[in-house]
Amino acid sequence: MFGIIADEMKKIFRTPGRALEVFRPRRWRQFLSILFFNARTGDRWKSAPDNASFKQREYSSYEQYLRHQGSKLKYLDLTDYDVNYRRQLVERLQTLPGLKKGASVLCLGARQGTEVKAFHDLGCFAVGLDLNPGRGNKFVLPGDFHEVQFPVQSVDVIFTNSFDHAFDPEKLIAEIIRLLKPDGWLIIEAIHGEAQAIAPDHYASFWWQRVEDLAGLLERRGFAVVRRVAFPQPWPGEQICFAWPGKGNAH
Repeated sequence: MFGIIADEMKKIFRTPGRALEVFRPRRWRQFLSILFFNARTGDRWKSAPDNASFKQREYSSYEQYLRHQGSKLKYLDLTDYDVNYRRQLVERLQTLPGLKKGASVLCLGARQGTEVKAFHDLGCFAVGLDLNPGRGNKFVLPGDFHEVQFPVQSVDVIFTNSFDHAFDPEKLIAEIIRLLKPDGWLIIEAIHGEAQAIAPDHYASFWWQRVEDLAGLLERRGFAVVRRVAFPQPWPGEQICFAWPGKGNAH
């Protein structure tokens, strides 16, 4: 319980307007949901196999992971986020010289579709995927980014800021490789890690010590870092743009 309160205080310090959330019933429902989940699971983490730079949340089953991740949306009011992050992301993306108008973009873990809208603002053909996109979402389809419903080499760009929500990072990377066209791009926006004074929130399932560790994980699978840009909002992190040579590598 004290860890939850301390985590919330840190978020309020970074974003003072968040203090108003204490007056909203859905935040109390979220708080009780987190306490109930932690009481059942113990909020346990384990080191990732063969790599101490990462850790993974322990779930009793994949179904429990799906329920946990799918429950987040009902507790969130993303109105301000939808406006602010859309603007921030557009500002970052429009400085990428290789992002072309008309490019096909798949946004993984896209929630209500803010990142999809940002790519639309830049003239891209974009769609999102999320376990729980909510009702009537025109921008995001229901789906699991560990097993995407789209065909091999079907997209120019994959974007995600939800790598920390992966149950199986290697399976997620394999799906990204399968989906990207040769010479495609992977764009990740990653929050700072534990060694950078940021602890995982209560919906994270995969965590790193430093953003550098995440970049290295992708580089070992054949991706080449094109650009890294630090940003302070909506959380302190980095945008990492990777090139995927990809010829003969799809599987």
